[in-house]
Amino acid sequence: MASTSSTQGALDRFGSLPLRYKAPALLAAFLVVFFGGTALLNLVNYSVGTRTGVVGKLSHKGIACWTTEGQLALPNFAPSGNLRQGSDNTFHFSVPDEGVQKQLDALPDGSPVALDYQQKLFALDWPIPFFCRRRTEYEIVGVRLATGFQQNMPVRP
Repeated sequence: MASTSSTQGALDRFGSLPLRYKAPALLAAFLVVFFGGTALLNLVNYSVGTRTGVVGKLSHKGIACWTTEGQLALPNFAPSGNLRQGSDNTFHFSVPDEGVQKQLDALPDGSPVALDYQQKLFALDWPIPFFCRRRTEYEIVGVRLATGFQQNMPVRP
């Protein structure tokens, strides 16, 4: 006669394990699902577009996780009056690609640029390899000088 242990399913065998083996296995499964799901969501673009303005700041930030971050001053900005969104005319972005970083560094100061971006669902600045790409939702994927750009920044009252 066959033993009952050989006919039990994998879940039945897992259920019969002592707690000292179940807890680490469940924790490991949770971590795999969490980090795997985060990595898959990181591949999805929420939006893709172009912003035009003048790069006001470009810096390399970090302690355990170094990223390149910048700010783009946007022209022709009308404050919305919505206090939750703020009324700043600054576009904050991250530059994960070294080729794009070199293009931004080579630009003359104060020159108008058009930045092609991909917006992700969330910032990804965990100090873990492959999870340290940006501190903002916006990844810059292309840089070019803006043609026909008129810089008439609004004056604050």
